[in-house]
Amino acid sequence: MRILHFIFLFFFIAGSHAWAMKIGVVDLNRALNESEAGIRSKNVLETKGRQKQQEFKLEEEELRELADELRSNPLLTPKAKEQKQQQLQQGQQALRAKVQQFEQQLRGEERRFTEEIFRELKGAIRTVSIRDKYDLVLEKNAAQVILYMKQETTDFTQKVIDHYNSLKANE
Repeated sequence: MRILHFIFLFFFIAGSHAWAMKIGVVDLNRALNESEAGIRSKNVLETKGRQKQQEFKLEEEELRELADELRSNPLLTPKAKEQKQQQLQQGQQALRAKVQQFEQQLRGEERRFTEEIFRELKGAIRTVSIRDKYDLVLEKNAAQVILYMKQETTDFTQKVIDHYNSLKANE
């Protein structure tokens, strides 16, 4: 809400002076998803996810075999049957815990990647904004909150993506 007040105050002050403002918008989500670093981080996370999914499928298959043995082996003694049921339940609980832990770990990695890329994108936005002489830059979704603006806005997301990719390529 404070940002909106600042923006309205900025427009009021700018409107009282007879100079035109150059306003730009950047779609941060698009920049994240389409930048080379964003694509790379997404691929890394998807690869890790697929690898772990294969591991989990193997464990799940072992548990399925144990459950089948329990159902289909009438020669098991009651004590052996009870032990196998406990083993099955413990295995299922352990697998669920591993899956939850991995999902949490993956979300943490995704958050770290995203924060780092957003931080770097902000620098790219600043550079492009100064170079192209923008007076005000809004995040595209925040710009949609504004119902009317006298000045036109320019979406320069692609310029930011290109600049950011060139920075990362030079590293």
